[in-house]
Amino acid sequence: MLPLTADRRVVRSPDLIATEMDGDIVMMHVSSGQYFGISGVGPRIWALLERPMTVEQMTNTIVSEYRVDEQTCRGDILIFVQALLDQGAAQII
Repeated sequence: MLPLTADRRVVRSPDLIATEMDGDIVMMHVSSGQYFGISGVGPRIWALLERPMTVEQMTNTIVSEYRVDEQTCRGDILIFVQALLDQGAAQII
């Protein structure tokens, strides 16, 4: 797998079924049957991943919508997206 960097394009995995529940996202990985849940800013990032997007583009969007500095935001997004990649919920393209 390619390493995650701010300029890599990431998109949701097609192997997931996801739905919104009370502002959170609940997902199931079809092939493994694993369930995942995301909350907080996670559902917004999940929405952004509907189409291929770089971490840098996600950072710019989140910084414009929330009160967070760019460096903290980028670091948090890298951690969050890496967790999605590790769980098979997203993929680098």
